[in-house]
Amino acid sequence: SSQSSGSSGINAEYGQTFQHYFKRINLRMAANQQTNMDSIQCVEVTSQVIMKITRNCQDELDKQLDPHVSGVLLGLINENKRILEVTHCFPLMNSDTDESMEINREHMLEMERSLRSVNIDYQQVGFYQSTYLNTHCDRNFLDSVFDYLEEMNEAIAIIYDPLKTKLGHLSLRAFKLSGRAFQLYKAEKDFTAEMLRDNSITFENLFQEIPVVVKNSSLTNVLLCELDSVQDSTSYFTLPTSSYLEKSMQLLLGGLDEINQDLLKISKFQKAVYKKQTEMMKYIQDRKEENDRMVREGLKPLPEEDVNELFKDPAPVGRLESLLSANRISSHCEMIEEHVKSGIGKLYLADSFMS
Repeated sequence: SSQSSGSSGINAEYGQTFQHYFKRINLRMAANQQTNMDSIQCVEVTSQVIMKITRNCQDELDKQLDPHVSGVLLGLINENKRILEVTHCFPLMNSDTDESMEINREHMLEMERSLRSVNIDYQQVGFYQSTYLNTHCDRNFLDSVFDYLEEMNEAIAIIYDPLKTKLGHLSLRAFKLSGRAFQLYKAEKDFTAEMLRDNSITFENLFQEIPVVVKNSSLTNVLLCELDSVQDSTSYFTLPTSSYLEKSMQLLLGGLDEINQDLLKISKFQKAVYKKQTEMMKYIQDRKEENDRMVREGLKPLPEEDVNELFKDPAPVGRLESLLSANRISSHCEMIEEHVKSGIGKLYLADSFMS
């Protein structure tokens, strides 16, 4: 008996040791997965890729078609330098029909075979999309980023703004879904307030913006230097256009209206919860008084019932749309601040010259 008790103690000790060991392994694997999700620190885009994106958007505008173009990004991932290099891209058809999706799928396979045959980078590293005034952050964009991240951990989305670029400022931004948001969206397609609170997800850390660096060849740098030397210096004193600021303010007001509608839904949900709790407490009190009366009269009391089965909880309000709206509002505020800041400086400079 002493031997059996000793062996059981040893087995329990070994069991605790192995349990602790495997727990450390699981924590390490989770940490490595989170590191892989956030490992890319910079995105290098060649000037040829930027020209192809701008040309694709301009062609669609000339044809008076949908200006919101999209396409596939190709390149390599430098794991040592933690840089994603975008070296090639090609456009896709903009449509949600099954026929167009099948055409895009066949087109992607054909492009991959063609690029591989001529020894050009054919690995997909994400997609690009054109947008106006940072209106890209919606449910479709979130689904696209999530689908690419499911296929490859380092996939990114490049957002190109042709309107801001037309004003003389190249607008090229790279985004990816943050690690916590990816895991939560993988488990549940709609977020509740409890999910966001438990995972510490806000509109600020829903997406992760990665710095974009334009990589040029030596000949391209020489050409840019020559173009810079002949640039008109008076263009720096040009005031920002009011139409750009007006459109940004309209989008900002539209985003605030969406937030207001979501707040009304949340208020209705809270009222429904309060009404359900009030009716539940009234039912329990009435049932208790009825049972007390029947006991006093010598009758058998009513059986107990599950109150939660009688009074269902109202459907919770999803917070994903509110989160996306808040992200767009934040982008509009940053864009307006950047746009107005340069204009105010020029106005003060012009006022000093006039005085």
